[in-house]
Amino acid sequence: MLKLFFYVLLVFLQSPIIQDINKDQVINILNKKNVYVIDVRTEREFNHGNIIDSHNIDYLKSDFVNNLNMLDKEKEYLIYCRSGNRSEKASLIMKSLGFKYIYHYKKGYNDWVKD
Repeated sequence: MLKLFFYVLLVFLQSPIIQDINKDQVINILNKKNVYVIDVRTEREFNHGNIIDSHNIDYLKSDFVNNLNMLDKEKEYLIYCRSGNRSEKASLIMKSLGFKYIYHYKKGYNDWVKD
């Protein structure tokens, strides 16, 4: 039983973290300068406006997972889409691929441009 406890503990300690964040937290994270920002919207959506310094990796394209696999899984990533749906799914994919630090902007670009 103790062996099982330590195994579960090890899995949780090694599990990647997806942290849902809001607009104020996004602003703070962007000030860190060492976070790679990923916009998972389509290229067309991205070209109509995006969060500064973000990189477009379209969730709907067939090479989405291959593009993610080219990234350093030890770095910190901020991921967003239009409303949070695609980026939530993309975050789970990143987690399954072994990414360690994922910040998910849960309200997405629509929230970013309002006000």
